[in-house]
Amino acid sequence: MNAAKAGFAALGVMVCIGYQGAKAEPMPWDDLPPGKGRELTYASCSGCHSMMLVQQQGLSREAWEDTLDWMVAEQGMPEPPPVLREQILDYLAQVFSPERPYFTPDPDGPGSVDRP
Repeated sequence: MNAAKAGFAALGVMVCIGYQGAKAEPMPWDDLPPGKGRELTYASCSGCHSMMLVQQQGLSREAWEDTLDWMVAEQGMPEPPPVLREQILDYLAQVFSPERPYFTPDPDGPGSVDRP
C-alpha cells in the first residue's frame, strides 16, 4: 500500500473512531462549517498548515483545483484518490468560495484595526 492510500485509510479510521467517542470532546474539525467532506478536508490540509489559511482564501472551484494540483506537484502533498479529491474540492468550493459565506475574520486578530 503506498503512502497516500495508507494515509487516507488512517483518515477513515480516525473519522470512525472520532464519531464513536463521547460527544463531550469536540473534534478538531468542529470549527469548520458543516458539509460533506469537512473531516476529509481537515485531515488533508491541517497536517501542513493552519485551517485559517484555507478559510480565508475564498476561491472558485477551478482555483481550488489549481491550488490542490500545485500542493501535490510542488509541496509534497500525497495525491488524494479521485473520489476523495472530488469530495475535498466540493467542500472547499461550497464553503470557501469567493463569497466566503462562513468566513468571519477575528476583529481582534492580526491585521485588525481599531474602529470607532
